[in-house]
Amino acid sequence: MGKATQDLRNEHDAILQVLSIVDRMMAADTKEDIEIINFGNELIYFLKIFADKCHHGKEENLLFQELIDMGVEKESELIDALRQEHQQGREYLFLMNQSLESKDLENFKANLKKYRDLLSDHIAKENDVLLNTADRLLDDSKQDDLFEKFENHEETVVGHGIHEKLHSMIHKWEEDF
Repeated sequence: MGKATQDLRNEHDAILQVLSIVDRMMAADTKEDIEIINFGNELIYFLKIFADKCHHGKEENLLFQELIDMGVEKESELIDALRQEHQQGREYLFLMNQSLESKDLENFKANLKKYRDLLSDHIAKENDVLLNTADRLLDDSKQDDLFEKFENHEETVVGHGIHEKLHSMIHKWEEDF
């Protein structure tokens, strides 16, 4: 396993941890509507920045492109499917945000469940197929180079210190739920 693919796996673990917190939040009958709305707004912020802008940005703009540039034919259909799933996730985030703005918690939770299911299956595909393929094809030098590009992406696209802030949100939610 190389640095770049391990970085993506670590982010998958963080996203799956958040999805586990989501399950606990949806099962909690003791939370007031305002608490769910506040959590929902924080969650959407986290998912837009961490899961989409940071993580999916690394995949779409760096890893996928590296594999395509290497001439990976068999996985090109998988890469197309993964990109479509990223887009579907963005649509669910949009619908969740709309639901929160109108205080429609049932619709928020329905779209959140769809998002959770999509991302859980999506991560499994990436971990089991895409990242294993990348580990086979990318030597240590390419992995290191890609990891440096990931670090630059976090700094320039996401922003300095934002990644750490997002991880602190996970720890707070672990306590709350």
